[in-house]
Amino acid sequence: MQNGDSRNVQGHFGKMACHRAGLLAMLILTGFGLQGCKNLKEIEPPESVLSLPAPVTPIPLAVLPVVTPAPVSLQPLPPLPPLQPAQVAPEQPAVPLSAAVAQPRLVVWNNCSTLPIWIASSGNVPPPATRNVRILPGQSYSFYIPNAGLSSTRFWPKAWCDDLGQKCTLGSSGGDGQDCPAGGCAPPIDSKFEASFGAVGVDCAKDNKGCDWWDTSAVDGYSLPFKLEVDSQCPQAKKIDCLGLSFAECPAVEWLGKSVGNQDLRVVDHVSSKVVGCYSPCGKLTYSNWGNKVGQHTPDSDVAKMYCCPTPPVSPQQCRAGPVEQSAFVKLIHQKCKNVYGYAYDDAVGLQVCPAGTTYTWTLGCPTATEVVLG
Repeated sequence: MQNGDSRNVQGHFGKMACHRAGLLAMLILTGFGLQGCKNLKEIEPPESVLSLPAPVTPIPLAVLPVVTPAPVSLQPLPPLPPLQPAQVAPEQPAVPLSAAVAQPRLVVWNNCSTLPIWIASSGNVPPPATRNVRILPGQSYSFYIPNAGLSSTRFWPKAWCDDLGQKCTLGSSGGDGQDCPAGGCAPPIDSKFEASFGAVGVDCAKDNKGCDWWDTSAVDGYSLPFKLEVDSQCPQAKKIDCLGLSFAECPAVEWLGKSVGNQDLRVVDHVSSKVVGCYSPCGKLTYSNWGNKVGQHTPDSDVAKMYCCPTPPVSPQQCRAGPVEQSAFVKLIHQKCKNVYGYAYDDAVGLQVCPAGTTYTWTLGCPTATEVVLG
């Protein structure tokens, strides 16, 4: 694993415990903890102990005759077939899973006419999806999710990759089945779709096992512009249209306190010098990837805690009254990407819920303003 990869994977799959405590608290309160645990007081010991029956005398086995095997003539094994070159992930599974087992519950469209987009997914997303799926311009890919449900999934885009969806300039931020560029994993600021899918056929209004819980958080930052549409099974879902996001509007000057002063939130690829993402204030202060000198702080440090808002030590009320709400980054998210988390405990938005079986359509746009940054 490259230097910084373990920190990066932790950023993908563990950082929510630090700066998105509101999301995790909601998941626990709504039933995503352990289900069906019996009260220990209900488990009573038996009133009496049953006596064991008398031992049974074993019956001796008949002695079998010894059989001498016939001599075996050894033949040389046939030569192994030649290795085949690795294949590019298909744009769509040739044989979709049976509708009785799984349904296409996330459909991803590539709305960028200039380049393929690869979609990476967390390791629990089952076949036929691979960890990296290529989507050509104007095409889509459907992720089949088991009807029994699947929790804690994550999907994010990658661009400018090799033929296997690896060594990407944008989005190679680590994770299961993912590589990292020679200089280490990218900071995990990716635009993302996260969901815990519920069980199809269970009434969401009566049992939270039948609910989908999902979000498109920008707590860490963003990479590609996107739009998220929900089908008619979930009329209460909030509209999400972040196609107006661009790297050009990412704050190049953001005040992050006296100890670090003004900081450029643009994520710059250290090899090509392209802008490939935008940090959130918390991400800028806590991700040290690619030589980010101010990213050495932990979310609960004095420098970062009022931007990352881990609880404890920061309460939801303190977080909302603190500097992160007034940051240029959060104002940009609220303006260009409504109904998406801009920081932990973001009052304007929240975790969304839909009945299990709802289909989500995630449309991704082109990376914008990928100009070379000088100096």
